[in-house]
Amino acid sequence: MIDTSQPSTPNHPFGEAFTTLTDAVTDLGFDGVLYSFYPKPMYLSKDAQPVLHYSASFAPFVAHYIKNNYGNRDFVLRLALQDWRKPIDWWGEINAGRVSREERAVTEEARNSFGIQYGLSIPAQRGTFAIAGISVISKNSSANHFQKLKKMHLTQLFALSGDYHHGVFHSKESLRFFIAPLLDGLNDTQKMVLRHVLTFKPMKSIPHTWGITPRYAEKVLVNIRQEFGNITTNELLYILGMMNIHEYL
Repeated sequence: MIDTSQPSTPNHPFGEAFTTLTDAVTDLGFDGVLYSFYPKPMYLSKDAQPVLHYSASFAPFVAHYIKNNYGNRDFVLRLALQDWRKPIDWWGEINAGRVSREERAVTEEARNSFGIQYGLSIPAQRGTFAIAGISVISKNSSANHFQKLKKMHLTQLFALSGDYHHGVFHSKESLRFFIAPLLDGLNDTQKMVLRHVLTFKPMKSIPHTWGITPRYAEKVLVNIRQEFGNITTNELLYILGMMNIHEYL
């Protein structure tokens, strides 16, 4: 299992674990790797972009992607949110006609301006709250070369994707890094309700602690759950507990 708890350094900007992942992917013959833990509410907001871990070969395109708000024109994310059970071959989807003109333009720009000839996205998690996985790229213009790599190494890619994600999801520091944009968007009332919920006291006691009515607090809690992807209260508590969220409220 990949240990994602190691801190970042100048030689390892996303931590040693991601450097290990990058080296493993490179050894398989690919030219770069990107990982994202992507909470679904970020996809629903036109102003939100994912927080990504990426190798040096991916860096120029990632900067361009974020600058131009491509997160909401990314068919990989759209397909993943629909039913991400299989690998997503970028040009395979395009050639099959399952991609809009605007979505295709992003992948064409990656090829024409950044040399990313082919890409493959591998799922690690598909759940109520988030999707996660890695994408690997080839800068070799040969389609046969890419398909050969894909066929030879698909099993290893699934293992690498799952191992790295497992490390992220079970590290409160890493998890905080990925869902910080959601937490930063909470208003004071939402934070107040979360503080109360984390005490496991009934809502009927919230007027004594925070001075708001139980009915209003319940409404706020429902809105928070919806913002986190329409998850249950128990799922919300699990995620927040994993992060020691009280440290940030």
